[in-house]
Amino acid sequence: MLNKSQDRPLQVMVVDDSTLYRMIMKKSVTAIPNIEVPEFAANGQIALDKLANSKVPIDVVLLDVEMPVMDGLTALRSMRRLYPKMVVIMVSATSRTSATIVMECLQVGAMEFVTKPLEKNVDLSKKALQEALSPIFQIIREKKISRSPAPSRVSRTPVQKPVAAKPIPAAKAAVQPKNKVSASSLNPKLVLIGSSTGGPVALNKVLVDIGSELDIPIMIVQHMPPLFVNSLATQITKATGRTVTVAEDNYIVKPNDILIAPGGVHLTVKKHGNGGLKTQLTNTEKVQGCRPSVDVLFQSVASTFTGPVLSVILTGMGKDGADGVQALKKYNDKVYCITQDQASCVVYGMPRATDEMGLSDESKTLNAIGGRIKNICS
Repeated sequence: MLNKSQDRPLQVMVVDDSTLYRMIMKKSVTAIPNIEVPEFAANGQIALDKLANSKVPIDVVLLDVEMPVMDGLTALRSMRRLYPKMVVIMVSATSRTSATIVMECLQVGAMEFVTKPLEKNVDLSKKALQEALSPIFQIIREKKISRSPAPSRVSRTPVQKPVAAKPIPAAKAAVQPKNKVSASSLNPKLVLIGSSTGGPVALNKVLVDIGSELDIPIMIVQHMPPLFVNSLATQITKATGRTVTVAEDNYIVKPNDILIAPGGVHLTVKKHGNGGLKTQLTNTEKVQGCRPSVDVLFQSVASTFTGPVLSVILTGMGKDGADGVQALKKYNDKVYCITQDQASCVVYGMPRATDEMGLSDESKTLNAIGGRIKNICS
């Protein structure tokens, strides 16, 4: 039940240098219930000027990446400094340049990004954008975004006060194996990580904290379009000094690999040799509305790999990953699961689903997860 302050429509500013696309974004956003668009801007500088003088406190900015005068990244840096509680969602074209900039925007503090639809038909573009934005706005509303016209200066991240976690239902907790494996005795031979909204920043932090000494393959599924996955892999490689590779079909997994699923296809594994793994990319139906899906990779590992596995579920919308962890624990008695805690998640959906099914062996803050993985695998 929404309180009175939540009943007030979210106030959104649309920033894009294209008049046509400003119109498309307005129609897309206002088609979502309880949202208004009182302000527009053709570039970042105009957006900052209007934010400073707007009669209505702006809750969310839809910010184009590439614009004249002042681009999205430059504007975002000022917005995070001046209005730290305001949510910024990047709106990007699907180009390598935009993808690289978007990854930096997420590190700076943008909550999420959506890509501009490729449809030439305005109505189809509006519908596609509306479908992409609807769940994001639902999350924003659930997180009780502050609507103060002069918000206090806090951390640059858009994470707000967490909602109290629901208790784990007893019936669902029963899916845990009778004999839980201890972290100290696990000795993992494979690390699996799943993430979505907020994941690029979380993955970067976790992998930096793991360091370069871990000689165990790490396989990652992050919900993201193809070009953006490539940019994410490049960014993490620079940050960690370890090569993060976008997985290819029929690749033999090696001990020091960090592999991330390509956008638009599922990453699975099949047996190779004596206990080894080989990647397999498939274009089967979406699972949990996602392709790639965390569940698909985890379930694939469950059916092919018998060695000890450390699974990690980071921030993200939805419940992708919970069924995958359940499959791992059902078919392998040497599986340990870490979930990101609610307070440090941008969106607590995926970890929550895993927690509520009784599958998480421990819940850690983002700042602690990388070190904990390193400790368990050492």
